[in-house]
Amino acid sequence: MLGLGAGVVLAVGGMAVAQRYASESQAAEQAAREAEQFAAVRRVSPVIEQVSTPRKECEQVTVSKRQAERDGNVGGTLIGAVVGGALGNQVGRGNGRKAATVAGAVAGGMVGHEMDKRHQGGKVVNSTETRCRTVNDVSDKVVGYDVTYTHKGREYTTRMDHDPGDRIEVEATIQPVQSAR
Repeated sequence: MLGLGAGVVLAVGGMAVAQRYASESQAAEQAAREAEQFAAVRRVSPVIEQVSTPRKECEQVTVSKRQAERDGNVGGTLIGAVVGGALGNQVGRGNGRKAATVAGAVAGGMVGHEMDKRHQGGKVVNSTETRCRTVNDVSDKVVGYDVTYTHKGREYTTRMDHDPGDRIEVEATIQPVQSAR
């Protein structure tokens, strides 16, 4: 009986030792699989792109304007002709009066025309206007990250949409495609 008891004890102990070594081996295999699935990140460089954003910029400015001319050259000519004709009509009799009226109208029209030409325009007034223009604001935007990592003794670089931190997952069935320079 004592031999049987010792044999059972030895068998149970042997199984415990075997199980312990098996679980250590499984843990080692698991660690090795994880080591193949992850790679150490060596460097992360943000990829920056300049973005232009248009916006409207307006300001109030004071503007001096000359008011419109009266009638241009025609008004002065007409007024001069009427006044000259009226004055000419006061001179002479009969056909002389008609001739003086016509001569007065022609002379008055010429004087009125010259005065209109010398006229400098209407009164100068100041007003406020809004003037706008489009300006572009330029800013930097991170559009990705160039990640350099080491996997199975080789260095690779890939572009990612986020910063992966200190390690990157590598799929076991797919080899990295872009080699570092």
